[in-house]
Amino acid sequence: MKKISSLLLILLTPIFLFSHSLVLSVMDNEDGTITAQGVFNTGQSAAGALLVLEALHNKEILFEKRLPASNELTIDIPKIPYQIVLDGGEGHTVIKDGIAPPDGFKEVKASKNSKEKAKKRSRTDATIATSNAVTITILIAFILLLATIFISIKNTNKLLLELKNK
Repeated sequence: MKKISSLLLILLTPIFLFSHSLVLSVMDNEDGTITAQGVFNTGQSAAGALLVLEALHNKEILFEKRLPASNELTIDIPKIPYQIVLDGGEGHTVIKDGIAPPDGFKEVKASKNSKEKAKKRSRTDATIATSNAVTITILIAFILLLATIFISIKNTNKLLLELKNK
């Protein structure tokens, strides 16, 4: 019974290692700035995740920066309606509506030129982010592979000795 429970534990451990999601907290500092904080719900750092402020009317990028090691950025509140996008990699994107400045948002008139000026995020700007869970899983797989090879060699030598003695 212990072998079965040990085997199940080993097989199901990677499921728990990969189950996390990105959390974006936005706080109004009441001085015309906001603080955006990004972490994973497991407590793991989201440093390096891309934080973008996009205008709602034309998707123009108003602010773009990667989260530092402190996992938070303080940003001036834009005067136009915007949304906050935190992109932590594939499958880890959070979007929240922006907080209004103390004197409210200004009226925005849509124009063709402003749509053309909107910057697009490039795939080349992406960085490879690795989590501890991926590293641990690869390490465990490597150790299991080495153990399998070692046991296979040992058993092969035993069989060769038995065949030689017959």
